[in-house]
Amino acid sequence: MKGRRIMDYMEKSNICDELGTKEKGFYIYCIMLGDTAVIEDHKGIDGIGSLFSTQYRNLTAVVSEVEIDTFKVQISAVGEEIDMEWIEEKAQTHEKIVERLMKENVLLPARFCSIVRKKEDIIAYIADNYHEYERALERVKGREEWGVKAYLSSEKFKQFIIDNTPEIRERSEMLSFMSVKASFLIQLKIDNLIKARMEKRFEGIIPHIVELLRDASEHESILDVESFNQQQLENPLFFNASYLVEKNAFHDFKHKINKLSAELEPEGITLVVSGPWPPYSFVEDENKSDIERSLVRLLFPISGIRGVGKN
Repeated sequence: MKGRRIMDYMEKSNICDELGTKEKGFYIYCIMLGDTAVIEDHKGIDGIGSLFSTQYRNLTAVVSEVEIDTFKVQISAVGEEIDMEWIEEKAQTHEKIVERLMKENVLLPARFCSIVRKKEDIIAYIADNYHEYERALERVKGREEWGVKAYLSSEKFKQFIIDNTPEIRERSEMLSFMSVKASFLIQLKIDNLIKARMEKRFEGIIPHIVELLRDASEHESILDVESFNQQQLENPLFFNASYLVEKNAFHDFKHKINKLSAELEPEGITLVVSGPWPPYSFVEDENKSDIERSLVRLLFPISGIRGVGKN
């Protein structure tokens, strides 16, 4: 899964002590637009059941048959019982299937471990929020999701501030001509000045990144990043966002990224771009005042089995 959000798949689920019924269910990977969706002859997430499609009006769900108990046991585990190797393997398989389908189809990705019990539930899965799904599919049609992260080298950033602030350089040069006591006081002033200038500059970096990339994308989703102490972390992540970009406009988006990288690299800032991804960050309806956000029902499985997945 290219290192993306494995831990986001961990969500608790209640489960009976006695299993072993080998009850079958249907694992849903995505909902696609149109009745001519391209489905490769490929096995599903368990390596046994094959992918197949179920259509409702002009929308199609891609699913495969699985044993429900296998997934219930794994996603219900807690503490040391959690099999991270199993979670990671299945999450990667889920991601690869969706990414493969995305190459030939307009789709909305479902959460990892979205499972229904009956074939009729697949239709209900689509029908319950048909218009919201249709709107979301139109929104992502012809577009791709790209992730952008920014990391800060604190030492390089600090040196950039020192080198580009005449007042700091002048005060530093004075230190060699002062007594120990006087130089101590001046050094304190220099340190405070450096800190103030770093904070002021840093406050303007994120708005600058956002403004430049906003012009080259259709939609953006900026994630919260935990605050950090620049002196305690080495190369901390300070910006994390996803952008929905027109496929034929990616050249412009890439140009903006390259421009930002060249501008910010001397300050110790590194931009990392990943993608294209299935549009996990942009499946939700913008008109949330009237209805639940578009894929709330899609992203949370029905029929009594809870799923775990990407937000």
